[in-house]
Amino acid sequence: MILGLETRLGMKRGINIRGAPYDYRYSPNTKVGQQYMIRLKYLVEETYELNDNTPVMIVAHSMGNPYMVNFLSLMEQKWKDKYIKGYVSFAGVFGGASKAIRSIMSGETEGLPEIIVDPLTMREFERTSPSVYWLFPTPNVMKDLPLVIANGRNYTASQYRQLLEDAKVDKGAELYDYIQDVPLFLPDLGVDVYCMHGINQTTPLQFRYKEGAFPDKYPTTITGNGDGTVNLPSLQLCKQFKRLKHYQAVSGFLATHLEILQRDDVI
Repeated sequence: MILGLETRLGMKRGINIRGAPYDYRYSPNTKVGQQYMIRLKYLVEETYELNDNTPVMIVAHSMGNPYMVNFLSLMEQKWKDKYIKGYVSFAGVFGGASKAIRSIMSGETEGLPEIIVDPLTMREFERTSPSVYWLFPTPNVMKDLPLVIANGRNYTASQYRQLLEDAKVDKGAELYDYIQDVPLFLPDLGVDVYCMHGINQTTPLQFRYKEGAFPDKYPTTITGNGDGTVNLPSLQLCKQFKRLKHYQAVSGFLATHLEILQRDDVI
């Protein structure tokens, strides 16, 4: 996408293409997350001034979208009217993703074979990251759908605390409670919004554990619709933005969670 902006639109890195990477381990309410918000505000203002007082278009992908939801909700409307032209969302995790549950329960290797990456080793790291709990699918998108089936019990999005206790996740319930007041989605951000995401990709949805395998063995994964990473109801929340100017769901070639940024029509 950046290469396309340079070659097709003549934009320049460091001038009118500027990055704002964040530490994905931390949710916005952590000290690290709060410091990021301050730096992002200064970056937007500096970019505005570098480009002859031209309002800035914010572009976010994946978990960067909930981060932008929190950032824009913190900014005063007067500031947004001056500095922000709009906000473009790609593959927004606005209602969480089921994969986050599997990360905490049994470890997530992102498709790498266990001979290379041990899921339980990854799990130790993932269980300490507030952001993973922040991305648990929300009850408003998953309703009463069982997300984890283990030891004769069905766990829904309203039963995460019990799930974490039964899985004996150290400080899991505490970390889950810590992020409860941090929204993944808010409909009124006070800026124009443009949204694109993939559909019709096989996406992890539910996890079924064999008797006695919970949580240390990898579960059988039941899939549903989405972009390969984020479930469709979560992606579709972007249709609820109050100032939505464009919405596009794409399927087929280059429609997965990561590949979507390679599409020609994102420019």
